[in-house]
This record gives sequence, structure tokens and C-alpha cells, in this order.
Amino acid sequence: MLLVFRIFWLTLFAAFEHFSDGLAYPTLALAALIGWRGWRPWWMLPLIVAPAIYASDLYSHASGPGKLPGAMSNIVFQLGAFTLLALIGFAIGWLVRRRGT
Repeated sequence: MLLVFRIFWLTLFAAFEHFSDGLAYPTLALAALIGWRGWRPWWMLPLIVAPAIYASDLYSHASGPGKLPGAMSNIVFQLGAFTLLALIGFAIGWLVRRRGT
């Protein structure tokens, strides 16, 4: 249980780290659009996979103290971070759509 909690927080920190490099904004905005328009959730797959591959390559030479810099170059970890961002964006869009009707 503790390991799952630690991985979740590490993924959350990585997702918020992508706000500083600008990779989080397109995923969050387009996932919110998908949720707002009521489109199928699997349309978010390109929004997850493409930035995760790019971020993994971008951080391939990252080093520093702690676990986050080493994890940023892992493609599976990046998939989790961008999945979290896409789900947050989809939920925001879905809530806006639901509130409007």
C-alpha cells in the first residue's frame, strides 16, 4: 500500500513538473475538450502516448538528487504521468459539460 502511495505521489509530481516545460498544457486542454464535447475517452490515447514518448526522450539525460529525475526518462512512468493529466483534463471538461446542461 505504501509503495502504491509513493508511486502515485511521484507520478503526480512528474505531472506537475510538465507544467514548467510546457508539455502538460496541450494534453490537459485537449483532454478537457474531449470531455466537454462528450467524445469517446479512448480518443485521449494519442494525447497520452505522443507526449510521453517526447518527454522520455527529453529527460533521457536528466540527473539529480532524488527519484524524480531518474524516473522522468522512463517511458512507462511518463505514460502514467500523462494519463493522470489526461484524466484530470477529461474530468474537468466532463464536469463543465454536465454543469452546463
